[in-house]
Amino acid sequence: MRKRTLVGVDVGTTKICSVIARIQEDGFRVSGVGVAPSTGLKKGVVVNLTETIDSVTRSLDQAERDARVGVDSVYVSVGGIYVQGLNRSGKAEIRSKTGEIDKEDISRALADAKSIQLPRHYEIIHMLTQGFTVDGQEHTKDPLGLVGRRLSVNLHLVLNAGAALQNVVNAVNKVGVGVNGVVMQQLASAEAVLSEDEKELGVILLDIGGGTTDFAFYRLGSVWESAVLPIGGDLITKDIAIELRVSLEEAERLKKEHGTVFPERVDSEAVLEIREIGTGRARTLPYRDLCQVIQARCREILSEVQTLVDRIHRKEMLTGVVLTGGGALLDGLAEQAEEILQMPARVGYPMPMESDRELAFDPSHATALGLIRYALDMHGVGSGNGAGTMLPEASKSRRGGLMNWFLRKIT
Repeated sequence: MRKRTLVGVDVGTTKICSVIARIQEDGFRVSGVGVAPSTGLKKGVVVNLTETIDSVTRSLDQAERDARVGVDSVYVSVGGIYVQGLNRSGKAEIRSKTGEIDKEDISRALADAKSIQLPRHYEIIHMLTQGFTVDGQEHTKDPLGLVGRRLSVNLHLVLNAGAALQNVVNAVNKVGVGVNGVVMQQLASAEAVLSEDEKELGVILLDIGGGTTDFAFYRLGSVWESAVLPIGGDLITKDIAIELRVSLEEAERLKKEHGTVFPERVDSEAVLEIREIGTGRARTLPYRDLCQVIQARCREILSEVQTLVDRIHRKEMLTGVVLTGGGALLDGLAEQAEEILQMPARVGYPMPMESDRELAFDPSHATALGLIRYALDMHGVGSGNGAGTMLPEASKSRRGGLMNWFLRKIT
């Protein structure tokens, strides 16, 4: 690669996280991290362009100062309530006289799988290959060169509303950087926190952000289900604010510093001092009151996840669930997930990597770090968790330019 740096920007509801990495022969080294509050998005969707531009600017500026390099292009995460996932299959007859499968046969099968009537104003941002079948032989990873008469493919297509997608790209472009590609948030997070064995044997990924909870089911090394739930950590904070009559800032502080999912484990006599909203008057309340609010909201989130898990056949093959994102750090949440989902659960920390910044290993930075791994795999550099990728059709734009991009990953 000519470029010796890669940059990932996670555009989230509560924060914008930018990670700059230096490319090395055996992978990459994180050299800069920038985090800024995000005030222009709601449930992962841009609702105020000016505020989003300002948040992205502050995040990138901080990362650039940290890494002591300038940035001219980035990979960007996309998420939000308009993201949809669906499975499709396609087929093609082998045309060569020898029956040997070539690239054209594969392209025709893929084209058949994605030839669907999309919802109005929606576009495909990922084509994730689950596997090929040659003359009835399933789970073929790469059919190129094999001999057969009939080829079929199973895809997981990821869709997003074109306007929602373009608003994210516009916000980044107006900062003065180009967008090399866009990656679904849970797909990027998976690159940072899931092992190859987990992806192969079966695992659920939950990326719990501020505005949404992103869901992905991996099996045989690929995504078989994906969804976005319109509930996340911000709703826990708002419930605390309403029930305890405190400001949102105070509610967030209480959640992070004192919150736990199991009120019964808190001393029944313990109290917390809080500041009432409006008056600022100090008062005390039972510690368990805070925890009961948190428990109820977390149970609601996990019950929604359970509905998604119920769609998955052969659930007994799942190795468990991995929780990542800032919301995964809530005390007791992984344990509650085990109880409700009836499977092992762990918090997904980014996998070991070389870094100048300890901050990089926080689960809330998993998506931004995963963007780096994804980009490395796309370029065939390093040893990340991803697989082969088709490059964007038009990704040459740099400072100030709008671009026509789609990152389509073929696994």
